[in-house]
Amino acid sequence: MLLLLVSIDFLPLASQNGYEIQKITITGNHTFGTSELLKKTTLYTSNWIKKNVFKKEPSVFNEKLLETDLERITRFYQTEGFLFANVRLDSLSINHKKQKVDLHIEIEEKVPVAFGNIQFDIQHIAPLERKDSLLKILQQRIKQKKGKRFRDEEVYEDKSKIENIFVNNGYVYVQIEHLLKLSLDSNLTNITYKIQPHDICYFGKTEIEGNKYVKEKLIRQQLSYKEGEIFSSQKLDKTRKNLFDLQLFRIASLQAQTDASNRTNPIPVRLTIEEIPRWNTEIGIGYGTEDQFRAFLNLSAHSLWGDASRFNFYAKHSALDPYYLSLSWIQPQFLSKNTSLQINPFLRRQAEPGFNVRAYGLNLPLGYSFSEKMNLSLRYYLENVKQYSQPDSSELFNPESENFLYSKSGLLATFQYNHSFPQASPERGELLNIGAKLNGYFFGGDFNYSKIWIDGRKYAQAGNFNFAVRLMAGSILSSDKTNYIPVEDRFYSGGSNSIRGWSRSALGPKREDGTPLGGKSILESSVEIRHPLFWLLEGAIFMDAGNVWTSSFHFPPDDLAYSAGAGLRVKTPIGAIRLDVSVPLWNEKKSAQFFLNVGQAF
Repeated sequence: MLLLLVSIDFLPLASQNGYEIQKITITGNHTFGTSELLKKTTLYTSNWIKKNVFKKEPSVFNEKLLETDLERITRFYQTEGFLFANVRLDSLSINHKKQKVDLHIEIEEKVPVAFGNIQFDIQHIAPLERKDSLLKILQQRIKQKKGKRFRDEEVYEDKSKIENIFVNNGYVYVQIEHLLKLSLDSNLTNITYKIQPHDICYFGKTEIEGNKYVKEKLIRQQLSYKEGEIFSSQKLDKTRKNLFDLQLFRIASLQAQTDASNRTNPIPVRLTIEEIPRWNTEIGIGYGTEDQFRAFLNLSAHSLWGDASRFNFYAKHSALDPYYLSLSWIQPQFLSKNTSLQINPFLRRQAEPGFNVRAYGLNLPLGYSFSEKMNLSLRYYLENVKQYSQPDSSELFNPESENFLYSKSGLLATFQYNHSFPQASPERGELLNIGAKLNGYFFGGDFNYSKIWIDGRKYAQAGNFNFAVRLMAGSILSSDKTNYIPVEDRFYSGGSNSIRGWSRSALGPKREDGTPLGGKSILESSVEIRHPLFWLLEGAIFMDAGNVWTSSFHFPPDDLAYSAGAGLRVKTPIGAIRLDVSVPLWNEKKSAQFFLNVGQAF
């Protein structure tokens, strides 16, 4: 760390000790915002809401504390490369009658110090080829920063990276120190990392404790290392992931029994686990403007025979799903650690604005996880469907039937890349979903068609603002002479998570009775800006655009419908409780729509 001694001049301020700090003004801070600087101190301002609603005690003036706080700001600047920054109290406005003070702090940042050259000095390591290999890895992972503003945090981050590189190559007891050399002429700081690897280490025995029902053999199958292999903390991390992927453990703690004083080698590993309950029950109720009252029951059983399999029974009721019953047998690590298999019979009744159907059948999903962010699923499905709400005779496959009956069989493939954080209410990152469905043909069933869609989302932050963008498109192509697509597989637009200026499924083509017909092509896009207000409350403004068309691969931009609105979100552990109001644009016949739901729109 580069630090310089600084002197801060103070006025005689003791007589104002105990006065409430009403206002704090900072000038000259071109690099860091005032709020960021105040977070480094004990200083803050008070207002009526903070004092009376949140019962927060006001910040009071104290000469000694102010001196310490100005030193904190100065040292913060120094850790950020501004070694010669000057921070001082410029003026103090005093209201003796109200016993309040206003602080004016002035900062002179001056020219910051920049990074110079970065070098590595690896000592006492053999053979030479291994030293060269490690040096090459260091040069790839630790990027040169010459000319970039010096920051202490980046130095410590690089030291941590260097340590991880050596530990993952077996040098558990590596010691690293950094030497800084500042040139006042060039204003550059050269860094040399002196690395003492010591002896290479190996995995020792692994002791397992805490398992009651899960067989030890299954647990040992999750180990990504073997006794006698070169030690690597990455292999411990991989083992931990394998264990949690089974969804059988509440705790899976892997502790390498290292001893820096004696440099224990080989290194034993202690694995301490705590199993989740073998039987688990979840019950939930809620309300939304679209599904109205909703309730669910989720029963699960784990490791009944000491293996990794799980059983799950799920039941749900809402206005949109009058009943939904699902029974699943799940086998993680089917054929490989990254593959899972399910057998899932189900019974479901759907009562959507555009259709009313009952379906029962079987799903056989086979999932593959490329990484924590990337997953692929291939699902064979077999369904028998009864359509209760009879649509236009012009679109009926069998106009003579009072209750339209048909079967479906096919393959559904979905791919997901999820790099968004946090999961419940994303604020940064991206999310991509791609799906393809092939129904009928050599799979059997009454209709032959293919369906594809893509849904991409991007999240970003700028200060206290959160930006979210969504683009979704899809199409269906029929190979039958009738061109009939089952109503539940068509595209619909409008609603709480769609184009919010229209009620659920209300945007797009209609039947003669005014109910949504659905379509074979869809295009939707949304932009939303979110900003925290106070407490757990967040405000949002948004604009949506999209439509549905009856032709395949047909997306005329002139037919897009637009809406805009605003909303409030209350952040909770299960996601945001969301209230949105949206108005169709350039459409005088449509009124505003209100939505209450759980979770962000996207």
